[in-house]
Amino acid sequence: MDLYKDDFKYPSVNNWIGYIKARAFTANGAIPLPDVSVLIESAEENGENLSIELKTDENGETQTAEVPTPLASAGDAPGETRPYAVYNIEAYLPGYYPYRALRIPVFGDTLTVQPIGLIPLPLYDGDEVRPDLPGEGNPDAENET
Repeated sequence: MDLYKDDFKYPSVNNWIGYIKARAFTANGAIPLPDVSVLIESAEENGENLSIELKTDENGETQTAEVPTPLASAGDAPGETRPYAVYNIEAYLPGYYPYRALRIPVFGDTLTVQPIGLIPLPLYDGDEVRPDLPGEGNPDAENET
């Protein structure tokens, strides 16, 4: 049985709630990133379509999102019913590479915290200089006349 395919039975009625929170940072967790756009979408092909957009606060954390999941007891008996739902999480902040995490399991009545480590874009991309972003100054441009 392949855990990464939708070969499982997924209840059409999700009568349980799970929770997702994202934490965005850079520098291996040393610097939290505010204003990161975070998108949470259902990864179930035969489940509910769900899309939640959130922004990180000054601590790099989103609000907690409530998402539908199967009952926790769905996995008690042997079989092909998963006791969790799967979600894709994407994040974007200008000046950083986009982030994508696929098929994150979320269990009912449980908080899933997704760490989002963003990597800054390089200053140089081949022969071109990255354009200035809002709030950034180009020190070389000040010296040119």
